[in-house]
Amino acid sequence: MKTEEVIEIKPLEEGDTLIENYKVITHMRRGKDCDLYHLWSEERMCSVIGKTVQPNAAAKEKAAARLTREGELITKLSHPNLLRGYELHRGDVPVVIQETLTGETISHLVRQTYKQGEELPLIQLAQFGKQLSSVINYLHSKDILHLDIKPSNIISQPPLAKLFDLNLITEPGTVRKGTGTKPYMSPEQAKGDPLTAQADVWGIGVVLFFMATCERPFETFDDGRYDQLVRRAVPVSSLRQAKEGDELLKMIDRCLEPKPDHRTSVQEIFEICQNYITQNKQ
Repeated sequence: MKTEEVIEIKPLEEGDTLIENYKVITHMRRGKDCDLYHLWSEERMCSVIGKTVQPNAAAKEKAAARLTREGELITKLSHPNLLRGYELHRGDVPVVIQETLTGETISHLVRQTYKQGEELPLIQLAQFGKQLSSVINYLHSKDILHLDIKPSNIISQPPLAKLFDLNLITEPGTVRKGTGTKPYMSPEQAKGDPLTAQADVWGIGVVLFFMATCERPFETFDDGRYDQLVRRAVPVSSLRQAKEGDELLKMIDRCLEPKPDHRTSVQEIFEICQNYITQNKQ
């Protein structure tokens, strides 16, 4: 008896209609659960981004529920460092219409900078740290944990940094073990321990560590092990020698303390970054 062949459904093509009044300009990316499209909005007469559940997703109902929750939030929340949502189209296959972001991801920005034999100035780290801690503090004030803060989920759109992808957002408490992106998740995410705001502090620390060094603080193992559960991060202050900014670099180290209650706070991240910016204005 032959096993029924699974036919993968391809993304929509240029000119196809995703939903009424929204035509595909290009398919941008296909993830595990979602497709991302660059769309033309007939009503707004401009381009927008559409996020929808990709047809080959293994757990479509769960993916649809997460996307609907994300759409509900980004169409209500308002912060200059958070992706803006315009509309949520509900249904068996929900679609979230959101703003088009220009610029580049932090991941691309950092790698391109280091490829040229340069490194990001500490003032730029402080500016990103200030904005990132600002938007995360805003989410925490709404009892929302992001849980997926990483360089590829932040766009550099000067003078703003824009956080996006709220697909894993949740309230403080216990979530499924391993929720997040493996090399970036906090130890408590990896272990399935109860989560607090300190899980996102870890995420901010990982992003700033990467910006300072062009290296991830932890490796990814194929055998299921979590590097962050077996060792501490190498102090970023030992990898990035600087005549000034010692307090800023040590703050990044404190974000990556294995125990949540030993980490710094979102408010302290903001204050240290703000102080550094003030002291180093040209």
